Amino acid sequence: FIPRGMVVSGDIKSGGNLCVEGEVYGDVYIDGTLELRGSIKGKHIKVGRVELDSGIIESDIECDDYISVGEGVTILGNVSATNADIDGAVSGDLTVLERVHVGGTAVIKGKVKAGEIMVELGAVCEVGIENASQEGKAAQFFENYLKERATNN
Repeated sequence: FIPRGMVVSGDIKSGGNLCVEGEVYGDVYIDGTLELRGSIKGKHIKVGRVELDSGIIESDIECDDYISVGEGVTILGNVSATNADIDGAVSGDLTVLERVHVGGTAVIKGKVKAGEIMVELGAVCEVGIENASQEGKAAQFFENYLKERATNN
């Protein structure tokens, strides 16, 4: 636990969970859950699960499982996870293996690549979208359509 007012300079490594209400200047490597109500500034964060309520992260995040980015959170960096709920702000590429839910309060700038993407009304997205599980299917659809159309004419 890093309480409000505490500043940690250096990398953090742990097999357990970490709750940050203060400030961390360095990389974070934990096997458990990262909870944030403070700030982290580094190059890389590698965690099992992420639950971000408020605060700022200036770092790339590699999450093995699920990431939740709350409305009061700003991330400046690339994010990768298995599943994601985004209600805050992300400036960077977002790569999600399975499902990403972009809430109505989200602001995203970057590329989004996911198996499934759901975007609620109100979300601000300046993104390129790529569906990881459907890769190439749209191109195949239009190729087949054009071939069929040429055959019928």
